[in-house]
Order: sequence, then structure tokens, then C-alpha cells
Amino acid sequence: MSPKKCVFGCQGKTTLHRFPKNPALRDQWMEFVFPEHQRSCASVLVCSLHFDDDCFINKAQFDAGFADRLMLKDGAVPTIKVHGRALEPQSTTSQQGSSSQETETAATEIKPKMRSVGTQLSMGIQATFYGHDVGTQTTVLCPDVQLSSTPVRGSIFRPSKRPRLVLDEDEESELHVEPNESTYNPDSVVTEESELAIDPQPDYSDNKYIVFESCLRELFVSCPICTTKCVVQSRRRGTFVAFTQLCEKCNYHRQWQSQPVVGSTPLGNLLLSAATYFTGGSFKQLEKIFKAMKLQMMHFVTFRNHARNFIEPTIIHKWNRDQLNLVRQLQEGGDVAVAGDMRADTPGHSAKFGSYTIMHMETNKILDLQLVQSNEVGGSYHMEKEGLKRCLDKLESNGLAVDYIVTDRHPQIQKYLRDRNITQFYDVWHFEKGLSKKLHKLSQMKDCEVLKKWLHSIKNHVYWSAVSSESGPEKVAKWNSLNNHIQNVHVHDNHLFPKCEHPDKVSRDPTKWFQPGSIALHKVEKLLYNKRVLKDIEKLSHHFQTSPLEAVHRRILRFAPKNVMFSFIGMLCRPYLAAMHHNENANREQATTTEGQAVYKFIFPKSKKGECTAKPVKIDPTYNYVDDLMSLLLHKVLVDPTPYAEELHTIPIPPSLPSQFEKPSKEEVIAHRVSRFSRGVAGTQHAVQLDQETAGGSGQQHMTG
Repeated sequence: MSPKKCVFGCQGKTTLHRFPKNPALRDQWMEFVFPEHQRSCASVLVCSLHFDDDCFINKAQFDAGFADRLMLKDGAVPTIKVHGRALEPQSTTSQQGSSSQETETAATEIKPKMRSVGTQLSMGIQATFYGHDVGTQTTVLCPDVQLSSTPVRGSIFRPSKRPRLVLDEDEESELHVEPNESTYNPDSVVTEESELAIDPQPDYSDNKYIVFESCLRELFVSCPICTTKCVVQSRRRGTFVAFTQLCEKCNYHRQWQSQPVVGSTPLGNLLLSAATYFTGGSFKQLEKIFKAMKLQMMHFVTFRNHARNFIEPTIIHKWNRDQLNLVRQLQEGGDVAVAGDMRADTPGHSAKFGSYTIMHMETNKILDLQLVQSNEVGGSYHMEKEGLKRCLDKLESNGLAVDYIVTDRHPQIQKYLRDRNITQFYDVWHFEKGLSKKLHKLSQMKDCEVLKKWLHSIKNHVYWSAVSSESGPEKVAKWNSLNNHIQNVHVHDNHLFPKCEHPDKVSRDPTKWFQPGSIALHKVEKLLYNKRVLKDIEKLSHHFQTSPLEAVHRRILRFAPKNVMFSFIGMLCRPYLAAMHHNENANREQATTTEGQAVYKFIFPKSKKGECTAKPVKIDPTYNYVDDLMSLLLHKVLVDPTPYAEELHTIPIPPSLPSQFEKPSKEEVIAHRVSRFSRGVAGTQHAVQLDQETAGGSGQQHMTG
């Protein structure tokens, strides 16, 4: 089939017009085209070169590049002759071709400059709108003029070609007006590549807004050229939505998307997953919020794919890089003083994971964090020792020697550090907490009621003995002075501490003193001065404590709650995030008023039984580590995730706990499931089955019973 041409053989990118249906107007066209004979005009076309400028309704827009074809006014008649002869009634295809060649030099070529406007759409999604593959990222069939309704920001940088990912399960497509296939020709779509407003790198700092779908559709309802109602098709992937607009009258075509796309990954979906993970949020809780607001969101499977492929490798890489920089800074100062403690993911001895943390006491920053799974060491009781061993090995491998370590009084830890020849001190709070519980229980006895008046003083004496002493014997000497002090004797037979440091004064309540030889004094001495307590008093830390580590453990609860089960890598990354947050805000200053006064808040801790306590208020924390993670994720990991995934794969992952057991068949497990409270036929059958099993197992004993 020969291509459609002007009846006068004009060449070039001109607009072709069919004969009008109005009889009177059609006769005027016929007189212009066929002045000698009136012929059929069913397949005759006249180009725009034969019309005056005032015959078009959009001449100015076309010349400015805003329209891709000229539209005639009602009643327009061709009046301009060009070099070339009119179509003869008996002309054939070959004759039309020769006439085209004759008038090729005379025809004026009009070729408006077409370009792709700054909208975005992934290639995989774009190809599904009208069932054809368009060779550009986005296409708007309009000349080189920026539309106000078109987003200013274009697609982000083009990465190296990679296989298109499978579309998410929540992808939805919606077509509101069926396109007219008889008038829409995909082959006529111009896909000329030209300049695009492309960002060199993705910018996650762009502001995001909640936009209603009805408000979005208002932008695509009518054609910006001829104001005709358009065909609008939408497609969704999680938080991503794309619209295709087509005007059947003037063939205006535009594709728009709500967010940039990297490869086949919508950037908004990835940012939502990353922000949820980096800030310790819960996807399930966020999903409930989105559903309540009818906000579109990706599925949990998509969130896990983002975490496994991009987010978790980003966290591992940043943690390793930050810890290496911190260790290098501390190597110049020689041996370091550290504190160590373990946090279990569940209370008691049923924990699956245990994370052991080592903190540098002078800078109050986390040096290392090791995660241990219970089946690696034969039970949750042995996780703390293994975690400490891995932390110390990591520090030594980086050339960082430990001067001493502050821990709790775990027996395995004591023996391990003694064998490794590392000085150990005990945290005062752990020691005092255990001792105070025993004293409180003793004070409940009838003959030890006098002890109630001394509970708070004995607690303070524990801290004072540790903090005010430099050596172990001095701590023991000050601790032993308590035995004389509670009997109102303040001079002692120890040269390290010969006399109480408080001023001499007459007591207002003589009944508060312990009487020599009393039962109460005997029980208190037995509790406070046994061999185990004196040995622990000597090793109490006189400088640093593990209270900052307890604060880190409380912060880990925000990232990894104990009522949520995570995979090994997921459980490792979340304490890493908590440690990043702590290291960034470890030494925050106290907040002050405009007058420069320190700010405090008053609390009533449950442990102090109604006693009011003043707590300093710190300045607001910062979250720069989240910005660093986002930048690393988008600018490096997303571009080439291979080296970061390899770094994650170097972490040894222990087998899961159920892997050590033989997995039965699903039908067998269901068949043996009978509730203890079942009644009726099921309960009777289960009882009969148990009797049969017992009879077969116990033999004659069951019969005699």
C-alpha cells in the first residue's frame, strides 16, 4: 500500500486534511482540487500548505512547537496553489509517484522539533500501557515547550542495563476510557531521543506529599491543546502510580509517573522500606496505618526483597566502615578500658539470640557487637561467654589491646577472663541490686525489723566504698567499717580506714542502732561479710560502670522488640542501627534554658518506691546516620549491589534451630493435633488411642492396673 500523500504531491512533514462532510463545503474543496471535473473525494487528502494561516485554529501553537498537527476552522477552504498538477481522474499509483517527484523541490517541509518532556516511567511498565514497546523512557507527543502540568524533575540517572525485575504482586492497572483502535496508530508515535532533564544522582531529600487520586486525575482529564476529554490509563506498584494520557482528536500523548524509577524499582517504594528499617519501625504497624488512611503501599514480600538485596548490605557496610575508623583512632592511645554485657532477645534461658556489646568507657562509644545463636554454643547459658570471646578476638585482630574490662559477675566470664589474663572489675549496680534484694527479704523477718532503717544507707555505702577507693584492700576496709558503724562505733582497727569520715554527732534516735550480740546483727553480718561478698567487693569498679550499656540495650528494644522474631541477619542489623544511634548521640550535652540554667525533669521510679528523682534533660538527638545510610544506599549500593552483597555473605549464618530436628509430614502433625479441652467424638477417639498406645507399650502392667 502506497503511503498517504497530498493530492498535489507535496512532500515533507505536513498535516493532511480529509474532505469535509458538509456538502456545500465539500463542493468548494472539489472546485479547488478538480477545477475541470467533479470527481469522488473518498480517498483524497489536502495538506496544510494549501490553506491560509487564518484557516487554522492553532497556527500560533503549532509554530511555537506546542502542537504537533494543525487543526482547521469550521468552513475553511483551500485557496493556495503550489507547483504541481492536480490529481487526474484516471491517474494511477505510478502516476502519483511521478507527480510526487516533480513537486518534491517545490513542497515546503515542516518538521516541528519533538522532545521527551521531564516525566518518568520505567520501560517495563511503559510497554504495557497500549500493548507496544516504546523505545524511550518517557514520551510526550508535543513540540519543544515545557508544560506546566509536567513535573520539572525528570528520571534519575540511567544505570547500566540489567534484567527487568518481576513486577510486584500489588501492581494494578486501570483504564477509564477505552482507546479507539481505529484512530490510534502506535506506529505514528514519535520517539525521538533528545535532551532530558535528568538528575545525575537520585535525590531522596525531595519533599514528598500525600496526594489524592481524584486530584491527580484532574491533571489528565482534558487535552492541554484542544481541551478534549482524553483517554486516561493508570498503573500502580505500591506507592508508585503512572498515568498515560491520549487525546483521540489531536493525538496528544503523554506519560507521567509519580516518582523516579531505578531499573524497575520505584524509588518511593525503596525509600519507604529503607526509612522503616533504618529508624527501627515496624512494617506491620506501618501497613496498618496505611490501610487506615487508604494509602497505597507495597506488600511485605517487596519490603523483604528490598531489605535482603539493598538495605541490610548497606547497614553491614556502614557498620564495618565506622568501626574500623573508630578503632584506628583509639590505636594511638594505647590500651583501652572497656565494658561488656550481653542482651538476650527473650527473657530467661529460652533465648534464641544473644548480642554481646563492648563499649569504650572513655568515649562512651560501641567498639564491637557480636550476635550469637543458642545452637552455636549448646544453649543460651553459654552465649555470653562466646560473645565476649568474639569481641575480644575482634579487638585484638585490629591491634587494640584491652587494659581492663567491667562486666557483671557471670561465673563463666570470671573464669574466662582469668585464664586470658585480663583484669576484670564488677559493675556496682549489678552487685548492689542482688545484695539489696537479700537485705530487703531479711528485713521482713520479725527479729530484723531494725534493718529497714538501714537499707538505703547500706545501698549508698556500696557505691561509696567502690568509688572512693583506688585499690581492692581499701574497698574491703571501708566495707568492713559498716559492721562497726551500725553499732554506733566509728573507730576501726584497720590502718587503711581507721575512722569514719562523717562528723561526730549525737543520734536523735538511739533505737536505730544494732545491739551487740543480737540476732539481727548476727544475720546481717552473715549476709554482708561472707567470703563471696568480700571477694566481690574487692573487684568492684571504682571508675567506669556498665550503665551506658544498659541504655544501649534499652535502645535496642526500639529496633528489635523481644516479642518479634527476626532472621539472623535481621537480628544483627537492628542492634547495629541502635549502636549507630548511640555512637552519634553518646555525649549529648544537657539542655539549658534561655537564661542558661540547666534543665531537669522530675520522675518517680518504681524501684525507689515513690521517691522523687531529678533527671537531667539532654538536648535533642540527631539522626545523621540515617542520612548517611540513605546516601550510601542510593548512590552506591543501588547502582552496584554486588560488592556489598558479597560483604554481607562473608558473615557466617548458623543453621536454624528447627534444622536439628527431623521434620514430620504435614498430614501427620495435623492428625496428632487434639485439643486438651476437646469433647465429643474427637475427645473419645483420642482417649481410646492413648489407651491403645499405653497397652502396647506397658504390656502386663497396664492389664493389672
